[in-house]
Amino acid sequence: MSLHHPTDLDAWHDSIAANRSSLRTFRNHFRSPPDPEPATLLLPGGSAGGSVDVLIVIEAPTASQLAALLAPMRFLAAERVAILTTRESSQRLPLDPAPTSLAVTDHHDLVSALPGLRSVLTYGHYMRLGAIAEIAARAVGATSFVAQHGILTPLAPPLPEGAHLLAWSDADARFWTNGRSDVEKHIVGSQLLHEASTSSSTHGRSPLSANGLSAVASAGITYLGQLHGHELPRHAKASAANRFCRTSGAIYRPHPSEHDLVSRVQHALWRRRGVRFDTTGLPLRELRTSLVSVFSTGILEGAAAGIPSWVDFPNPPQWLEELWQRYSMSRYGSAEPTKVEIPVDEPARVIAEIIAEHSKAPR
Repeated sequence: MSLHHPTDLDAWHDSIAANRSSLRTFRNHFRSPPDPEPATLLLPGGSAGGSVDVLIVIEAPTASQLAALLAPMRFLAAERVAILTTRESSQRLPLDPAPTSLAVTDHHDLVSALPGLRSVLTYGHYMRLGAIAEIAARAVGATSFVAQHGILTPLAPPLPEGAHLLAWSDADARFWTNGRSDVEKHIVGSQLLHEASTSSSTHGRSPLSANGLSAVASAGITYLGQLHGHELPRHAKASAANRFCRTSGAIYRPHPSEHDLVSRVQHALWRRRGVRFDTTGLPLRELRTSLVSVFSTGILEGAAAGIPSWVDFPNPPQWLEELWQRYSMSRYGSAEPTKVEIPVDEPARVIAEIIAEHSKAPR
């Protein structure tokens, strides 16, 4: 099994649009698309951009993006790094000292602001800011690094041409680049899982110790929702979640993207049927329950933090079974929960070293 669209980004966008709900499609038909808001380029304090040779692109300050993209900044000289993000996100990024900001409307603005650009770090070119940065990288001959920030499914977007992939594992690298000879692969591990493992040690938890398993399992189960995804039919995911929560007494934790009208109606229906919801907003690693989901990255994050974690879905399609196998995810009902391997070297440091080394080379 491999990507549905290994090279064609337009075809990928079309496939995602085709999977949108009919209600959203109907509403969008009568709306004029708003003009895109200028992006914000964050430059090192007092810098005009001349010393910057690394650009990091953060579409939104989610935990996965901060781990995959921002964490490597800790291991690079601050004066070398600029960040391209949205205006709203720029106010939420944990940056110190405060950077200088500059409005960016297209790749020409980036090329002008960053004359020494050599490396661009994104999680792909399928979103607006990543696309702007990718065009800028091509214009100046900078290297495009793409960091894996979550689980890969057949609906993952294609990588930019000639990109350097920073993958969690060799299996993920082979999956994402199957049929591609233009992408250079680097196996760096997952910073997200590294941080989850480190946090569990900080909080005094030994990953999956016998006592820890017993104590956490007795506290119940949290089901991680995935109604927002396009990989499986919404009705099938909703049916699986409803069945599991009602038969096991699990607490349903909506994905942050489950805020559309259809999801809200579904949530209200479940509440009336007695399904309990997790509204604490706590990070996964701080939950004191077992975790179950279809294939959420949270299952790996929970396992790394020492939380018993499983996957569950009735009559899974072949691609899903292959995904479970690729990430060594254990099905609910098996004796052993999911286990993950944590890399010895911190992935953020490895990524920074790769970028720093590559930036030394002449163009």
